[in-house]
Amino acid sequence: MTTESRGLRRAEFAVAAFGLTAFLLALLFVVDGLRYHNALLLHALSDIPHGQFHHGRELLLMALILFDGFALLHGGRSLWRGVAAHRRLAAELPVVDTREIGGRSVRVVPGAEPRAFCSGLVRPRVYVSAGALATLSVAELAAVVAHEGHHADRRDPLRILIARAIGDAYSLPALPRREQALAELAADDAAVRRGGKAPLASALLAFPGGIAPERVDRLAGARPVGEVSPATVYITAAVIAVLVLAIGAELLIPGHPTFCVPLASAPGWIVLAISVRVAVMAPAWVGWRRAELFLRPAPGATAR
Repeated sequence: MTTESRGLRRAEFAVAAFGLTAFLLALLFVVDGLRYHNALLLHALSDIPHGQFHHGRELLLMALILFDGFALLHGGRSLWRGVAAHRRLAAELPVVDTREIGGRSVRVVPGAEPRAFCSGLVRPRVYVSAGALATLSVAELAAVVAHEGHHADRRDPLRILIARAIGDAYSLPALPRREQALAELAADDAAVRRGGKAPLASALLAFPGGIAPERVDRLAGARPVGEVSPATVYITAAVIAVLVLAIGAELLIPGHPTFCVPLASAPGWIVLAISVRVAVMAPAWVGWRRAELFLRPAPGATAR
């Protein structure tokens, strides 16, 4: 694997880790609040209609849990709708033929315009239009199938759907866009390693709708402004592992823990709780920002 490919993998991990860290933090806080402090929250809620407000700790705890709970529900709703949309698309695709291209089974759909895409969540398939078969050369078609096959092998439709759900949960539309952009670069990288840049570049020119600027820049040899460092990846992965273990402990260990992981549920620790939440997100946020720089080409710089 080349240095550029490793940088791309780190950028992909950073974007996914940013959304995953936010999701796990929300889940941890909701589990802690509902399992150990549900009586306090219900008591505070029942007194609000009577004009009785409890200490700021209870109100802030309730507000944070409601925020996290709403985000999780909103993300779940987005995921449900996305799965339903994918199922409808799969049921409505008019497959007219099946071809073997580049060692991969490809489904053919009607249409005079060149088109190629990957569809499906658990078992994604590669589709090309009849127009693509008629327009593209053998080498170009192989490059396009290698690109879409990479999406299928990694289940990119499912990954992007999850990124969209988390982005919807936190009103962060940049999350699925960045996930999609990096997935396209990774698929281009796979196609280039298989057959070189020329067939893929010429094939992309035949498709309507234009090409994303970052894909053009990368195929032209531009280097990124910045990269995600290995240290950022390791630290973020460690944070995610700790969050997963903490959620498991919250769900499986009986009794109230001596030290509340989210901290906001412990008396007098509200400021520290919010600070901890910010600190936990910090490594993922650094990776998120560096991944954005990875998508931007350095002025006048070309890959070696």
